Amino acid sequence: MDKPVYIFSGFLDAGKTTAIKESLWDRNFNEGEKNLILVFEQGDEEYDEDFLQDTNSEVIYYERLSDLTMAEMKKIDRAYKPERVIIELNGMEDETPLYKPGGLLGNWVIAQTLTFFDGTTLRLFMNNMKQFVFNHVVNCEEIYINRCKEDDVLFFRNNLKAINPRAIISFLDDNNNFIKNISQHLFDTSKDLFIDDNDYGLWYIDAVDDPWKYDGCQITLKMQYVETLDEYENVCVMGRKAMVCCSNDVQDAAITVVGVDPKVVSDGRFYQVSGKLKCMETPEFTTCVLYADDFQAAEAPLDYFVNFNY
Repeated sequence: MDKPVYIFSGFLDAGKTTAIKESLWDRNFNEGEKNLILVFEQGDEEYDEDFLQDTNSEVIYYERLSDLTMAEMKKIDRAYKPERVIIELNGMEDETPLYKPGGLLGNWVIAQTLTFFDGTTLRLFMNNMKQFVFNHVVNCEEIYINRCKEDDVLFFRNNLKAINPRAIISFLDDNNNFIKNISQHLFDTSKDLFIDDNDYGLWYIDAVDDPWKYDGCQITLKMQYVETLDEYENVCVMGRKAMVCCSNDVQDAAITVVGVDPKVVSDGRFYQVSGKLKCMETPEFTTCVLYADDFQAAEAPLDYFVNFNY
């Protein structure tokens, strides 16, 4: 039977231990299963006996990740018989071997990888220890940046997304509250916008939620032909494909484009379209229409489907 492995990565004092303890205290996550915590770094926060007893957990401390050999994993699996394994990594070690085939015991399956950073020191690490930052980010699914200043949100987000575009990033302030309205940092409508391929989904959701924000904005973005509006000349619908929940639920994240002749665009081909957005009101909704002044064939994005995470 497969045993889920949860990997908590990041540098010292970024909040890994606290996050592990909060997760195991959460009855929606831990319903009394036997937990084995493997710790490769000891910070200020500790796993005391009361916590271990309350959460049905046991902990093993190691000096270095290389100590977790296949023989060691087999040994502790037999001795502790865990139903869930949690690994708290040392921020100054290369964790990538864990993700390679054969990196973990056969029935230990990575369920989730989370990375934690301290926003007050992350710039320093990015400048001086780029490889370690890369190692912590490239395989993770979720990133939490604690003690983050709003002025740093865009810098951190763009640099980390360059390493792992699929990672979901959450920003927390000094009071441990989530920083919201990230789109205000990403899409500054006081200047011309160039929408990165990875940000199309975020831009589209923001434009649907607040179309007037983009009224009169000059924009450039990559789109596909979706359909023709036969009642109008040189008008079509263009956008990107979004996999909402599964491969059977693919939808168009698209808008009306004026100034593109449907006869000269091809199905499946991508185009870089530039123009001005204008809001159009109907009795049912308000939407953005793109009045194109330039469009040209473009390379397909690395990810065919858009994502909607920061």
